[in-house]
Amino acid sequence: MAAREGVRYPKFKEHFSVLDFNAERAVPVISLYDLPKEISKEEVKISVCGLDCKKRFYGWNDFQKIKKVKTRMPLICQIFNWAEIIRWEGWKLKDVLESFGIADKENRYYAFYSDDGNYFESLSRKEALDERSLIIYGMNGEDLSHEHGGPIRLAVPFLQGYKSVKWLCGIRSFQNDPLGIKILLAQSKTGKLAPSWKNKYGLGPLEGRVIHHERLPLQEKTESNPNNSVGSENRE
Repeated sequence: MAAREGVRYPKFKEHFSVLDFNAERAVPVISLYDLPKEISKEEVKISVCGLDCKKRFYGWNDFQKIKKVKTRMPLICQIFNWAEIIRWEGWKLKDVLESFGIADKENRYYAFYSDDGNYFESLSRKEALDERSLIIYGMNGEDLSHEHGGPIRLAVPFLQGYKSVKWLCGIRSFQNDPLGIKILLAQSKTGKLAPSWKNKYGLGPLEGRVIHHERLPLQEKTESNPNNSVGSENRE
């Protein structure tokens, strides 16, 4: 199988449980830890805990009460020198946090936990409430696959890809930054993207929007609405 062109591996490559950069894949499969047991949408159970330290749980039906969005934005794995424009379907993270009662300004940071039992990452309040931060259930016109983080995952296009936690099973708010697994393992100094990546994909400042049409393969240009630029949004 041919490897994806341009991929560069970090020194800690051997720490990853899964690294599949097969060029035939639309999106690579990357996981630091072993993939968790596959579950259906109906089995989704998200643990949510605010500053009151009172845990509650939300399922797939609870997400259906929130306005859905469709958008095209990049997923950028700066560590591996890889990026792809992806058609996402899901909900704005800020709408989810509001619906679940943890969006008040006292909540300064958020941690997002993976169902693999080990992985977690954090977002500041400003990052979490940015219009581009999403919780996803669909990718490129299909249900989000298990290997790519389904049934639901985080997607934060303006930060490094590892911030987009797969197999989402928990959200908790904090007063101080819980940092996240990558910084704690010394595999990254910051989740922020280098200016070269931000410029290439037109990623503006927080609370901004993707501002230009990314050059896409001819096939996707043909199949897509020519007026549907990167970051364009349809609501359901």
